[in-house]
Amino acid sequence: MAVRWEADPGVAMDGWNVVGRMNCGLIYVDKRGTLTVFNELAAQLLDIDAPLGQAVPLSTAFPDDGDEPQLLSGLITSGRELKNQVLTWTRGDRIRHVLADSFNRFDPFGVYTGFYMMMKDLGDLRTLEQHVQRTEKMATLEKIAAGLAHELRNPLTTVKGFLQMMERKFSTTGQERDAKNTQLMLREIGQVEALMDELMLLSRVHKVQPRACTMEAVLDALEPELSGQAEAAGMTVRRLIDPLPPFLADPGLLTQAIRHLAENAIEAMEPGGVLTLAARRSGDWLEIDVSDTGPGIPYYLMDRIFDVFFTTKDRGTGLGLAICQRIALDHGGEIRVSSKGFGTTFRFLMPFRGLPGGADCPRSSPVIL
Repeated sequence: MAVRWEADPGVAMDGWNVVGRMNCGLIYVDKRGTLTVFNELAAQLLDIDAPLGQAVPLSTAFPDDGDEPQLLSGLITSGRELKNQVLTWTRGDRIRHVLADSFNRFDPFGVYTGFYMMMKDLGDLRTLEQHVQRTEKMATLEKIAAGLAHELRNPLTTVKGFLQMMERKFSTTGQERDAKNTQLMLREIGQVEALMDELMLLSRVHKVQPRACTMEAVLDALEPELSGQAEAAGMTVRRLIDPLPPFLADPGLLTQAIRHLAENAIEAMEPGGVLTLAARRSGDWLEIDVSDTGPGIPYYLMDRIFDVFFTTKDRGTGLGLAICQRIALDHGGEIRVSSKGFGTTFRFLMPFRGLPGGADCPRSSPVIL
């Protein structure tokens, strides 16, 4: 075997457990041209079926026409070490890019015996890069949103005040046409104020105020509004709620997030569609699903739907999903989306924080309301 654990069996077993749980592939190649794979991730990255911890010849581990054994054999011959080297493993139509580092091994007499190689899937790094870019973009937008909302709110309040005075004057003097026009302007200002409120939600100015709430109360508050929208569009609403004890959350923000997701679901469906609101506890997490029976989200848009100001609607602002994600993050959770050609499910995840001393409701089958 290429590596020997210089410790008692218990320590050796702990060492293997650590290697197996590493988020990178680890292999060892010795001067005899044999390969030792230490964890499943390494086998996946190399796309080979090799027994873990057992040395096997490179010629039997890889296909005859593979680039991998040539590269590994070349490193053995040259003694060269890799530092942040991007490698491409090709197997048929499958191409995998990995970031590799290698370091040579010497015996107690200083004789070169082989090298270790650590490999990281660049697909994971790309995901991390996208997350960092999205976070940096969100931080910039938070500052812009807070500043813009602050600068617009003061003049908007002044204009609204004068319009309200004019509306009262026109109403008392019988100038009905002017009064209606003023009321129209006030409604438009109300929409701008709602937009300002949404911009403030994107900033860190607002503060989550958790208090005791129940899932039933949150959905009951949304019931008239969502049922009215669904009925007008020829759709139905289902509720699948597991019995849940009260928990700590900001009910206002939680209600707003579910409203945004539910309204998006209604807009995505044709008459006859079904909106499903489900909630359950999964371990230490509260899962709230908002599902529709619409056409689904195209795969090429999945990476953009949470971007601020991105929308496919003619009159959308592109703030709704970004706000929902912000609300989830402020509660210590996240939103995940699943869409596979027919129907879409947005899952609002947050830690389940029960009330101090509260007892859990008994687990049972979901209740359809």
